[in-house]
Amino acid sequence: MERSNGRNEAETIDAHKTLTCEGVDYNYRFDGAHFEIIPPVEIGEGSCRSLLSHGYIQMTDFNLRFNRDIEAKGNFSTPRTELAFCIGHGIEWGTSLKSDYFVIDTGEIALFHGGVRSENCTYLSGAGYRFISIDMSPAQFERMTSGLTEDTRLRIGAGAGLFFGKNNITPSIRFILSQIADCSYSHGMRELYLEGKMLELMAVYLNESLYEAERIPCTVKLSSDDMESLRLAKEILQRDYLHPPTLAGLSRIICLNEFKLKKGFKEMFGYTVHAYVIEQRMQRAQQLLEQGSITVSEAAAKVGYGNVSHFSAAFRKKFGVRPGEYLIRGRQRSVETRM
Repeated sequence: MERSNGRNEAETIDAHKTLTCEGVDYNYRFDGAHFEIIPPVEIGEGSCRSLLSHGYIQMTDFNLRFNRDIEAKGNFSTPRTELAFCIGHGIEWGTSLKSDYFVIDTGEIALFHGGVRSENCTYLSGAGYRFISIDMSPAQFERMTSGLTEDTRLRIGAGAGLFFGKNNITPSIRFILSQIADCSYSHGMRELYLEGKMLELMAVYLNESLYEAERIPCTVKLSSDDMESLRLAKEILQRDYLHPPTLAGLSRIICLNEFKLKKGFKEMFGYTVHAYVIEQRMQRAQQLLEQGSITVSEAAAKVGYGNVSHFSAAFRKKFGVRPGEYLIRGRQRSVETRM
């Protein structure tokens, strides 16, 4: 990959953001250089840091939990293409380029093209936000997708003034994200490893979201009313994951037959209804264990598991680590934060 000194100055990422709440006004800047931002303890914990920076392209790990609602505003002085992978709490944000809001939920990928603009969002108290994102100049995105056909490039918004598209995080993409997040290399080898993983992530994303999707036939036709009912089903499961309704009960609530509920939910959101309930429980369990102030048994009970062994198996399948090990890491992070 060519370095930034081979690029036009206009391609350099140039943005700054502000986190605001009562008594706090915290500013930081993105300019394509390496950075690590640790917010003041009165705001929350975690960090936002660059994993790879070349001026015209930057991979960032946003991993923060706030202890109060935070208003965030950003200004982008150059056009930017962003590919964001949401592995924590979802979020919605507004932009000066569009009158309504964009939304990305847990387990989703968002591709966004936009020009010079301002943005705003609210980070909710207690929510664990985690995004791995790749920011680049539109010209760099054009170069990285130059091998695609023209029809395919149009589908992903190449060359568009404003574009927003979403896909679900697949198991293969989730595996690459875990490799990026857990990279143990240091110095020059770390940069080489992460650069390779970033390119692999882009390639797998493009292949799965474009080509493989074309080979999967649609098994059920959904009207706009059907899709609205399925979105309602998703909201119900997000809210009532501890005691979710049965398929028959959920079908009655959203006024959609069970066949369309089962098939349509999987097609729209990438999960079966049951798997989505498990996903919500695991996300909440992760938040609880990260805090380090609860036992594994207590976490299991709080997310609806009466059997700790079943909980441990589900947690390990989801995150690749036993909940007890994750709890120890959470306690270590809590100690480090207080020091």
